[in-house]
Amino acid sequence: MSSQSTAFVDSSPVSGYPQHMVDADEQALLERIRNGDESGFEQLVKQHTGKIVGLAWRLVGNQEEAEDLAQEAFLRLHRSLPEFRGDSRISTWLYRTTTRLAIDHLRRERIKRKLFFFRQDNEAPDPVELASDTRSDPGRDLLAREAMRSLRKSLGKLSSRQQVIFTLRHYEGLALKEIAEHLGLETGTVKAHLHRAVTQLRRDLADYHEGSL
Repeated sequence: MSSQSTAFVDSSPVSGYPQHMVDADEQALLERIRNGDESGFEQLVKQHTGKIVGLAWRLVGNQEEAEDLAQEAFLRLHRSLPEFRGDSRISTWLYRTTTRLAIDHLRRERIKRKLFFFRQDNEAPDPVELASDTRSDPGRDLLAREAMRSLRKSLGKLSSRQQVIFTLRHYEGLALKEIAEHLGLETGTVKAHLHRAVTQLRRDLADYHEGSL
């Protein structure tokens, strides 16, 4: 396997979005919304849209579908606000909801492909990764795009749950315990899914690299 491909599979998590417990400012915003101030909800959406759409993009690999999933997450949040107890931050609630929506979406797409031989082309590179280095290097950029296409193709072979667990761990930087909490699983189950996902990705990326020599 090339060092480029290895980096995609074995890179350390970079950050974690979820935080626990509503703070004073967030509580005040929630009270405004509950009292009928729709501008408060618009403010909330503006605060979280970028991160939630980015999360959804990483989970499903398509910008339009990511925006649809984020919109559905916000709609569900709006309906849930009267019963929102503040046991977690709004960001955590949105993160968990978006993740579960993505799993359902991936399962539907997998069924669609099986029933109708549907093929979706998710070859676009991550816009965040493309923007991370402004220096132009056509050779390196080509390798990065090829590696990303290979990775996305391999990810598509995983079960929906394995695909999401791998993304949450290696792209979103969540600890295994956090992933388990989001998905309602035991930590050991998450670890097992992640191990199987990484093993499969290593195998697929190694085959891709050898075939491209």
